[in-house]
Amino acid sequence: MIRALTAAAGGGLLLALSFPPADLHMLAWVAFIPLFWALESVHGSWKAAVCGYAFGASFFGLDVSWICRTLIMHGHFSYPLAAVVFVAMIMTLALIPGVFGLMLGLLKERSQLATMGAPFIWTGLEYVRTWILTGFPWDLVGYSQSSSLHVVQIADLTGVYGVSFLVVLVNASAWEAIRTYRTAGGRQWKFVGLSALVLLICLGYGHVRLTDFSTSKEPGDRFNVGVLQGNIAQDVKWEESAKEFTFVRYEELGATAVQAGAKLLIWPETAAPILFGMHNPEWQRVGTLGSKLQVPMLVGAPSVKKLNGEVNYFNSAFLMERSMLKYRYDKIHLVPFGEYMPLSWLLPLGPGLAAREADYSPGREMTVMQVDGSPPFSVLICYEAIFPGLARLAVNSGAKMLVNITNDGWFGDSGAPYQHLVMAGFRSIENRVWLLRAANTGISAAFDPAGHMTASIPLNQEGAITVSVPSAPSVGSFYSSYGDVFAWACLAVWAALCLVAASATRTPASPS
Repeated sequence: MIRALTAAAGGGLLLALSFPPADLHMLAWVAFIPLFWALESVHGSWKAAVCGYAFGASFFGLDVSWICRTLIMHGHFSYPLAAVVFVAMIMTLALIPGVFGLMLGLLKERSQLATMGAPFIWTGLEYVRTWILTGFPWDLVGYSQSSSLHVVQIADLTGVYGVSFLVVLVNASAWEAIRTYRTAGGRQWKFVGLSALVLLICLGYGHVRLTDFSTSKEPGDRFNVGVLQGNIAQDVKWEESAKEFTFVRYEELGATAVQAGAKLLIWPETAAPILFGMHNPEWQRVGTLGSKLQVPMLVGAPSVKKLNGEVNYFNSAFLMERSMLKYRYDKIHLVPFGEYMPLSWLLPLGPGLAAREADYSPGREMTVMQVDGSPPFSVLICYEAIFPGLARLAVNSGAKMLVNITNDGWFGDSGAPYQHLVMAGFRSIENRVWLLRAANTGISAAFDPAGHMTASIPLNQEGAITVSVPSAPSVGSFYSSYGDVFAWACLAVWAALCLVAASATRTPASPS
């Protein structure tokens, strides 16, 4: 059992290394093989579940290790308390790979069915992870292949879940090839051959789609957008003495972008160190700056307004045209423990780590914005960019460009800013739309509809880039229109496999 657990945990580490910052993406194609070996070597479904749990614990323990640092640096947790909270989170997240191991253990008596079912079960569980307990779809397996653009083009049909399916399918077929070779049998070669065919079809589809969505083929007029990265350190950005410095820096960056032809400027999440709304006159400073630069500005800032007699705080984005407020968007999907504290009625622990005076309230609707000459666009604030459903909602509401504003200064020099960037970029492929990203400390970037990163500003540097996008692009895809039908199909197969597992473990009645 120790050997099996060691192998399973090793596979989890290989999978974690396939993501940024290591970004050894080829490891994902073999990372599940040690887990499959471990599941083959143990007897009993619960031992298989423990192996799956070890795989998940080692994966998440390395992949999201930045959480512990964030709790200490910005949550002001003590080292022991941060360790306890982090371990509790990893133990919870590892339950889902544990279920994966349990299911394969139950199906092991029908080994071919177990291996063939692995990609369906894993993909279905990733979809569950997107939604359960408000969702934490951080670093789904498909994201590991973001730099392999030929592989990930199928996301416009299946979302990121289809790429995850493909990676696990190749792992499963490779394990079957190894096992069949070891036993000198020929039982599974049809499965291996079918998997190879699926991979080749996906690569061929990717080649065609990369040609179809070449930026050189985009017709019509262009519109220039300036993306600003102020690089204001998280631990000083809200100090009173830093306000003037922040506005001066964004004025300078904005002027640079305007000189390069920008007709719209995008600031990062909560870049303006002021509270919009109520009777606070400071918020007019942004309008004054917009009038000075003579271009509209999309600015991230916390806001406050009274609803039903109660004061509510929001994480917002404001489109200012000269000194007038034209649009606002209030973040819909908030970060638990970050922007609000779950179960606050039961555990009065105060507001979330990123909240100002009190917990943020969620927004109620997606906003579509536009200025003269620009494509209609919607804003995804920070964490929202990792939820495919919100990007689909924006596109189906009429957006023809996506803007992700974020403050990844919370994460420091960890792998999280690189991971967050990759996940946001996937939304461009899924919906065949331009996505522009403005991050406080980085990484700011632009992605075209094929997922190419056409421009970027490195982590921990200030700067501005001017991106030329089509004024009236044709956007959307099968995935935009029909959503997660592939993930739901995987869940349906998973349900069928549960029935098979139940029937396989049922002991037949003895003859009377």
